Amino acid sequence: MSDQISNTTVAQGAMQMFLEEYCAAGIQALLFDTDDEVMSLHIDMHELLEFNHELAMLLLESPSKFLPLFNIACLAAQRSLKQQTTVSDSICTVKEDAQVRVTHLPNHPTLQRTRIPGSEDVGRLLSISGTVIRTGLVKMMETHRVYSCTKCRGVFSVNAEVEQYNYIPKPVRCLVPGPDFCNSTAFVPADSAEDSQRCVDYQEIKIQEQVGRLTLGTIPRAIVVVLERDLVDKAKSGDSVTVTGVVTCRWRPVVA
Repeated sequence: MSDQISNTTVAQGAMQMFLEEYCAAGIQALLFDTDDEVMSLHIDMHELLEFNHELAMLLLESPSKFLPLFNIACLAAQRSLKQQTTVSDSICTVKEDAQVRVTHLPNHPTLQRTRIPGSEDVGRLLSISGTVIRTGLVKMMETHRVYSCTKCRGVFSVNAEVEQYNYIPKPVRCLVPGPDFCNSTAFVPADSAEDSQRCVDYQEIKIQEQVGRLTLGTIPRAIVVVLERDLVDKAKSGDSVTVTGVVTCRWRPVVA
């Protein structure tokens, strides 16, 4: 399996095996939470390294590709565990929007930082320690927009681009998957009963390097951190925090 772990299907299967073996208690907490207070599943990077070293390294090197696969694996693990229970659906529900969050990165200077990362770190999964110096308002972010093609009648979605301040670009052609290629450029926003699932809470905070860890005369730098879903309102100004996430550069979209 390790020789083909970079394959998306194989990697997703390995992720589900890991979650069912190491995170069964967390999956049960997701299933039996009736107040939607538990919407994330924390995985320990040390346990993932123990389970499959190659999978862990792929996650560290390409988090933007493999973190979404972990979310899909989490959904599959919930459904698998639910099939093994005999309780009613009102008590045990699958959380479709549950997010997998990585904790406890290895204690290595390339992964755990006290200095703000630079452009060479864009796209990497890091842990950064700092002090919260500003917290923004909790806002609503549209995660994706659903379109319906007027030619093939198919439905497809376009995700918001975090790099462009959550801007959702208008598609230039039909993106419906399938063997029949549709090159239509005529589509309209689709009506869906799941409008509420297109939006999530988000908040921007700014953290600054801790002065006590800097050499004398060094000016502390700061970086903006985007919190989503159940992470909003978890920090306030003055808190010392350690944030694990993907380093991203942002720019304003060019709107004609």
